[in-house]
Parts: sequence; structure tokens; C-alpha cells
Amino acid sequence: MKQFNLQNKNSPEINYQNGLLPQRNQKNLYYRQTSCRSNLKNFLLNSENRRILKKTQSYSYTRLPLSKLKYDLVLQKKLSLWVKDLAWNFPTSSIKNVFTHHLFNVVYVWKNKQKKIIAYSLCYFSPQISHIAYVFYHPELSHSNLPIRLTLQAIIDGQKLGLKFCYLGRFSPDTGYYKRNMPGFEIYDYKKNIWIPYKK
Repeated sequence: MKQFNLQNKNSPEINYQNGLLPQRNQKNLYYRQTSCRSNLKNFLLNSENRRILKKTQSYSYTRLPLSKLKYDLVLQKKLSLWVKDLAWNFPTSSIKNVFTHHLFNVVYVWKNKQKKIIAYSLCYFSPQISHIAYVFYHPELSHSNLPIRLTLQAIIDGQKLGLKFCYLGRFSPDTGYYKRNMPGFEIYDYKKNIWIPYKK
């Protein structure tokens, strides 16, 4: 069960370190629900990571400051249709909020071989950490390797930038279980208030 906490005085870095995740409708409202991250000090691509990279090499991406993305009614409609077809519980108002009024400041724009945009990854980057918060992709790609590549690429880029951690949001056997294969994967132990390596 989610536990919400107002964290107006703390920086995002402190909140993430304390196992908190930002709520999508209010950037100063955080919650606790099995936060997970990639410890970039322990960065090492495993065979599954390399398989994902190989299977998705036909896709290309551009990493942009979010301020440079043109968020208009056309983009909003596209994202809303994707979400609807994927049967996600993500209202259009929340989509607009995370793209225009939240703490996220970087977006990845992904294209296929035909140069058609097929995915967006919404992230927070600071000089110390990153957080891949939300991904949106064409419904036809929901069972492909691309959704996993979106997360893996943010981790790889964070390591190249010299960041300490890439936060990955929630983790459970039902939510984001693929994340356990990410480099340096850790989960937050709320009883001990520490980050621990995940044991499969």
C-alpha cells in the first residue's frame, strides 16, 4: 500500500535516496512502494542486457532537454491513444502534468527504421542521479524488447555521464519484474532504511 509523504523541504536526490518516489500529479508529493535503482558503481552489462541491445539496434533515439520538446495537442492525443490502447490507468491530465509541470527535465525520443517516432522516455537527471520515470510507446511494441531497452538506455547513459545511481521506479513480481536484470540492481529495505542488492 502506498504511503504518501509531503517532502517540500528535501531535494529530489534526498527523497530518492530515502526510497521515495514522486507522485505523478504533484511533484512535491512522494510515496513509498518498493523503490528500486541501478547502482552505477556496479555497472556491468550481463548477457540479457546485451541481448536486449542487439535485438533493438534498429531503433534510434535522441536525448533532449524536456523544455525543447514541443508538447502540443497533437502529441497529447497520440500519447493518450497509446495509453488507452495499452489499457493503462493514466489520465490525459496526468500525461500533460508529467510533461509540462513536474520535476522531469529530460526526454528520450525513439524512432524506428522508417524514422517514425514510436516511444518517449521521461526522465529526471541531476549531476548525481537520474530517474527514468515514465515511458510511452506504440501499443504494437508492448511485447517487444523495446520497452526494456528504454530503461536500459537511461542506465547506460547515466553511467557514461558519471552519475551514481539511476532510479527505476517501482519493483514487484507484477510490476517491472524485468528490472531485476538491470546492472547493479538494488531495492530499498524500508524496515532497515537501506538499499540492498536484489537476490534472485
